[in-house]
Amino acid sequence: MQRCYIGVDWADQAHELWVVDERGEQVWSAQVEETEEGLSELGQWLYTHRSEGVELWASIEKPEGRIVDFLLDHGVVVYPINPKALDRARDRFRMSGAKSDPFDARVLAEFLRTDHPHLQPLLPSSEQAQELKLLTRDYERLLRNQTRLLNQLKATLKEYYSRPLKVFKNLSTASALDFLERYPTPESLTPQGWQEFAASHRWPRSRASQAWELLSQPPIPIPAHVARAKSRLLRALVAQLRVMGTTLGEYKAEIEGFFASMPVADVARSLPGGKSGVTVPSLWAELGDAPGRWGSFQHLQGQAGAVPVTKRSGKSSVVHFRFACNKTLRHAVNQLAFLSLRYSTWAPAYYRQQRRKGHTHHQSLRALGAKWLKIIFVMWRDQTPYDEERHLANIARQTMYQAA
Repeated sequence: MQRCYIGVDWADQAHELWVVDERGEQVWSAQVEETEEGLSELGQWLYTHRSEGVELWASIEKPEGRIVDFLLDHGVVVYPINPKALDRARDRFRMSGAKSDPFDARVLAEFLRTDHPHLQPLLPSSEQAQELKLLTRDYERLLRNQTRLLNQLKATLKEYYSRPLKVFKNLSTASALDFLERYPTPESLTPQGWQEFAASHRWPRSRASQAWELLSQPPIPIPAHVARAKSRLLRALVAQLRVMGTTLGEYKAEIEGFFASMPVADVARSLPGGKSGVTVPSLWAELGDAPGRWGSFQHLQGQAGAVPVTKRSGKSSVVHFRFACNKTLRHAVNQLAFLSLRYSTWAPAYYRQQRRKGHTHHQSLRALGAKWLKIIFVMWRDQTPYDEERHLANIARQTMYQAA
């Protein structure tokens, strides 16, 4: 089997890649942006060469990050390289040892080609963990598609038929879609029709009466041809949203069932609010099950974007939001933090403490997420379930020591 060696010089915004074959001849080089488009192009290149029977090995200076996850997910054997080893290897190619991105990518590729017997590759997650990751990420993509359709439906209603927006705050519900399907134009809705709709959906009389007051307000004059055209689009969007709702329900059930079959499920489901739903499976899918994948809770916090970045220049320093992170992991952690406000004893108090410091809702939620990641790291590393009472006891001891 042929083999290619990929040197990856990573950065926050874009990565330099240099690829050589077993003889050291250059095969490819590129700058890959840390975007969906950039990674998609890289994925296509990887898929093409793997489908031709080429084994792909990659070397990079860090053992984590979106680009590392991406390479592992695409069947690439990834070797983390110690920066000091790279410094020594750089001297083989240039006496000055000065840093240049394309040059470093080439050094990484050549170093892997010549020294790989002395290197240890990252262990990938099990096939079961990888499948869970694919399921949960596809579910997130479907959710984004649903949001796009809902935004399009809302914009369409504003153009010719805005009154339903005052009654149905969530257009994805069965009652909202049923209403729009039955009454796609202002003229199609009658008092009798509304009574039948409200009765079929078992709306209380008071709620039905209040809704009718909003729906029966005089409409803004709209040309008939506009209403006809827009109602066609509305019906098409409603049909797509019905299918999407069914698909999301099936995916949710599939993810919950699949996760329940995994050995880690009992440990992960012990988190507050994690007894059901896809938040905990999505979180654990991003963690994976490869031993040593996460070296510390700080490593995990950084990848989740739960801690800010401090940039220093001379005597000044600037603290800002961490944009370069695993956004799927960040979203799952934020969702867990939000759930814990309802299901955990200590989490609401910590959140309020952050708000009193002047932090925004999102900043406070990220800070709470960072706290949870310290707990989650220990759960993942030791395969032990979360114990709320034990954690409360630890908080009490820390408070006592600080007061002493």
